[in-house]
Order: sequence, then C-alpha cells, then structure tokens
Amino acid sequence: MKDPAASVQPLLKDVPSPELGTGRFGQVEVVDIQRRSRRQPDILLFKGTPGSKHSTAKRVLVTVGDAANAPQMDRGHGQIHLHYASKDDPELKALLADPGAFVCYFWESADGRMSHAWLLCTR
Repeated sequence: MKDPAASVQPLLKDVPSPELGTGRFGQVEVVDIQRRSRRQPDILLFKGTPGSKHSTAKRVLVTVGDAANAPQMDRGHGQIHLHYASKDDPELKALLADPGAFVCYFWESADGRMSHAWLLCTR
C-alpha cells in the first residue's frame, strides 16, 4: 500500500520561482521606534532605527486630520508618513504614551500604487 503522506506536495516552496522577479510584490520598510523628537515638539515626529537589514527608514511622521490619505515613504529622508483622522485614535494614543513600545511596518507595491502601514506594539 502506498503511503499517502509521500504523495503530498508542499504548497509553498523555499525557493522562489524564476518567473517571479525580485521586488515583484513590493518593498517593506521597518522602523523600531525609540522616542518622540525633542527638537520638533510641535509635530508628531518619532525617531528610531531601521528594524531590518534591508530597511532605510529611521523616522515616522504622523499627521492628524487626513486619515483618508494612504501612508507614504520618503526614501530621501528615510521617513514613513502616517495619517490619522483624530488624536483620539486608540493606536495613536498608545504610540504617544509609549513610543518605544512600537515598531512601524510600511509596505509599498512594486508599481507604487498601493501602500499600507502597521504600528505593532512589541510589549
């Protein structure tokens, strides 16, 4: 009798297919946020360090009042720009209370038409 487990093929492979070019799915930036900027207390600018060896971003700028805007990455300044509708947003309140507890992930599609950002609490 044939072993059924021997005929099961993995759905994902460790090696990407040759037809999938590098960067086809976009790029990810990660910032390990450390603190709010002391030099510019009038804006919501958070400083940190790149969170991966491929990241170049070191800052996260938050704008309040225009949540409809998609997150953006300013590669020249190494800065991720996030938008919130209100300072009462629970995620923004938590970031303001303890910036060092957060990591910001930013993804942008290869063609630059789509982007998404996540603030993740590490503690």
